[in-house]
Amino acid sequence: MADAGIADGTATRILQLLQEGPGLAGELAAELQLPSNRVSSYLHQLAKTGRVERAFFHGPDERSSVLWSLQVVHHE
Repeated sequence: MADAGIADGTATRILQLLQEGPGLAGELAAELQLPSNRVSSYLHQLAKTGRVERAFFHGPDERSSVLWSLQVVHHE
């Protein structure tokens, strides 16, 4: 996916959903009614551009998961 590709409506909608709070790729995919691998691809591209960040954690079933959120911007 090229950088220009993340400027489309899907990336915008992902960013809007993350404004409501952090989420898992699967949750975002369900909300957008898209395959989770497609949403995951968008999230990775958005992370490369510094718009979102990921935090790794272990869920209740001890499986590794990734929680996605908007990148925190620090003002000096």
